[in-house]
Amino acid sequence: MHKLERRFTVFGAFILAGVLALSGCASKKYVRQQVGGLEPKITEVGAATKENAERIDAVERRAQQGIQNAGQAAQAAQTAANTADQKAAQAGQAAQTADNRAGQAQQAAQTANQGVQTANTRITTIETRISSLDTYTAGQTQTVTFKLNSATLTDEAKRTLDTIASQVAGQRSGYQVEIQGFTDSIGTENYNIHLSQRRAESVLRHLVSKNVPLYRVTIVGLGTLSPVADNKTKAGREQNRRVEVRVLRAAAAGASASASSTND
Repeated sequence: MHKLERRFTVFGAFILAGVLALSGCASKKYVRQQVGGLEPKITEVGAATKENAERIDAVERRAQQGIQNAGQAAQAAQTAANTADQKAAQAGQAAQTADNRAGQAQQAAQTANQGVQTANTRITTIETRISSLDTYTAGQTQTVTFKLNSATLTDEAKRTLDTIASQVAGQRSGYQVEIQGFTDSIGTENYNIHLSQRRAESVLRHLVSKNVPLYRVTIVGLGTLSPVADNKTKAGREQNRRVEVRVLRAAAAGASASASSTND
């Protein structure tokens, strides 16, 4: 019984092993069939994966290049911004310089305008004086004479000049004293011109010493011009060695002087 059971057991084991063997063979074949069907898909997936990887690499390279380009662009933009700031600063300095120059030009223009106004005032004053020349009235000519070749005033000449000075001393406007020096015909023309000038200057110095303002006096040496007597005679030459003095008064001043004399 036990042997029979043992045989059945061994036989069963063989049968089971055979079934398992058949089953294993069937599984490998199935697996090979399944795997064989998957290989194209696996190859396709691998190719797709490789392509995706290449695309990713390309995108990454483009991204890196873009980042690099962006960095360069940013650096260039910063450089341009710095340059713009420098140019703006330079422009600001130039504008400030221009403002300063404009201010200086304005001051110069104001100074020039003041100068023009001053000049206009002077011109107006001169024109007034010139226009009033026609209204001056010449007083009586007073004459002082000199010795031969001399420019020294005699006592008589000084008394005559003192009388003239007393008429105008202290007056600051309204008159002009005219002094003209002369000589006789003896000597050269150049010598006589200088001698007549020295005689006129002697008269000028005396009047100024008597408080006649210098700016009110005009002098000229005329040499042998305008003789009042014949130079062929001694007496005539004595008369020609002279200085003539005239007081020119403005019309208004003359009227005032006449009124003052009348009141006195």
